[in-house]
Amino acid sequence: MSDRAADLISRAHEAHVVVAGGGVAGLVAALECAKVGIRVTVIEASDRLGGSIRTEEIDGLAVDLVADGFALGAPALDTLIDELGLRDAVEPAAGDAIAVAVGSPDALRVARLPVGLAGIPANPWSDDARRIIGWRGAWRAYLDRLRPPLTIGREQSLGALVRTRMGVRVRDRLVAPLAFGRFGVDVDDVDADLAVPGLSTALTRAGSLAGAISQLLPDGPAPSRATLRGGMGRLVDALAGRLADLEVEIRTGARVAGLHRDDAGWTVRIENAAPDAAASAPDADSVAQASDPDATGAPDAAASAPDADSRATPASAPGALSARDSDATPTGQIIADVVIIATDGDAAASLLASAGISVAAPASRQRDVVTLVVDAPVATATATATATAVAPTSSAPSNASPATTSAAPATVYAAPAIASAASGIRAAAVEDATASWPHLAAAAGPRRILRVQLEAPTDPSRPGPFPPSARAADGAQRAHSATTGALANTTSPSPSPSTSPPELVAQARRAASALLGAEVGEPRAAAHRRVVLAPPASVIGHAERTAAARAAIAGREGLVAVGAWLAGGGIAPIVADTVDEVEKVRARILFGRE
Repeated sequence: MSDRAADLISRAHEAHVVVAGGGVAGLVAALECAKVGIRVTVIEASDRLGGSIRTEEIDGLAVDLVADGFALGAPALDTLIDELGLRDAVEPAAGDAIAVAVGSPDALRVARLPVGLAGIPANPWSDDARRIIGWRGAWRAYLDRLRPPLTIGREQSLGALVRTRMGVRVRDRLVAPLAFGRFGVDVDDVDADLAVPGLSTALTRAGSLAGAISQLLPDGPAPSRATLRGGMGRLVDALAGRLADLEVEIRTGARVAGLHRDDAGWTVRIENAAPDAAASAPDADSVAQASDPDATGAPDAAASAPDADSRATPASAPGALSARDSDATPTGQIIADVVIIATDGDAAASLLASAGISVAAPASRQRDVVTLVVDAPVATATATATATAVAPTSSAPSNASPATTSAAPATVYAAPAIASAASGIRAAAVEDATASWPHLAAAAGPRRILRVQLEAPTDPSRPGPFPPSARAADGAQRAHSATTGALANTTSPSPSPSTSPPELVAQARRAASALLGAEVGEPRAAAHRRVVLAPPASVIGHAERTAAARAAIAGREGLVAVGAWLAGGGIAPIVADTVDEVEKVRARILFGRE
């Protein structure tokens, strides 16, 4: 061995990195450090790893409760999947068709989204488009083709661009429901060129928005997202197993409570997590969306568990040492050369404040994600179906056109007006997971697995299972699940007396019936998680906020932050951003430079 190689190995072994948070960002950060020989300790407040990735058995089926897929073709995530030996488990979506619900709660039309990008139709005269925007909306959208090329200018807001070029109906009924349903953001707050890369250039070239979309469409239908057969929990298990092989110490049931820097390095103060920490998910990727293929988590412009006998339980995941079982005291201190904060935005802001750094976490929206297993096949809304649901008013950054011609949409998105408590529905979206994933459909048989996103109440007087911001002391999100029966035994902190878990299931059932245009039978089983949606990277101002936060953090040597609040929602961007940031950490440790 050369002296140079021996020196690098020595530097790696002498360094100690502490990772706060055991979600995907934290586990990937730990892996990137440990595989070059750096000593790593991961501290996770809950009793399990994975953050928003949670695969559990419901009615005998391995089901993802929140994040159920990821975007195909993301280089960093592809590399990770290959490195973990999961390539053979990757399953592209079989059904990616999307529908939107328009109208009012008592007179709802559910119609398939026309071919396009981010909800913008390539042909506003198509039958699918006209069913949603009507003849009046189609004529208004057509006028865009008659505008002189000189009227084309750079419009940053996707909502404003669509409204001025194709009219309010296209924005509110086609584009807005995707942004709101997937990410809980208003379409006017979405950056057009980030949501649809190349849109401004194509618009200048084509002279109309529909023409620009036609130029940017892929050559043929292809799935834009995928999952892992057996559930996304396999990704967490594989990461935990690899970290165990690399002798990474993982402590669950303990949280990083404060940071202090002195000449010796970072003093990391650790405390036992609260008794209900299992209900909290303070992980960088815990702010994901149920239908995010990238998470989300939700198709971005935004996936199920290993077999019961091969899937580690939360308390016994590979490499997961509880604080009580660890040799180190669960309440105490660790001296570290580098601290990687891989929590959600609120928890990260709290930890950074303890280190004298002021960073504001981005605003976020909470949702109750209720998974229902129902007996009879659900006849989901077709392009001509009518139901009782929602009037769209917000959109999502998506680059994908429908990738399938199946008769039944896999996902139906609603809008803020319908998702509000006043509508009586409260649903932002419903996804038929068995329509999306072939392995689930084969295992479920006549059963259907429906994932319903309900807007969490923002007013304590409105019905809801929790107070408006049920947060742990460290700012971590609260979440809980029950996998047998109708949420009979939840461990939610301070549940609101106004709503019982069975009522939450009843609300999800009513919402699913409305958005799918067919009566959903009494659930055989149900599960619930409350999640905080991470704003996508395409939100206007996200890049600037991230740059400002990282500039403030960079002023303190040996401190790094990763996660959805910086990378944007979705597994793929979280992995890519984490790999990039940790490469700087490795370069600093091994070579004394970034």
